[in-house]
Amino acid sequence: MAMQKCVKCGSEAIASGALHGPRRMSFRPEGSKFLTLETGDVMTRAQMCRECGHIEFTGDVGKLRRLVAEADTDGPA
Repeated sequence: MAMQKCVKCGSEAIASGALHGPRRMSFRPEGSKFLTLETGDVMTRAQMCRECGHIEFTGDVGKLRRLVAEADTDGPA
């Protein structure tokens, strides 16, 4: 995961996890179209600084690339 030091306070005391609501949070790119068995949701992970509470999110860029490539090949909407 990207966050080795907190970008806000510089601490190295980082806890990994995920943001949850009624279900785990995900990112859905605008305008993506997909005709696969995959959903349009890109799962996210989170890291939180144990010192100041800053939270950083990281998403699955491989899946995002697949979704965006599929939207690009579908042609004009």
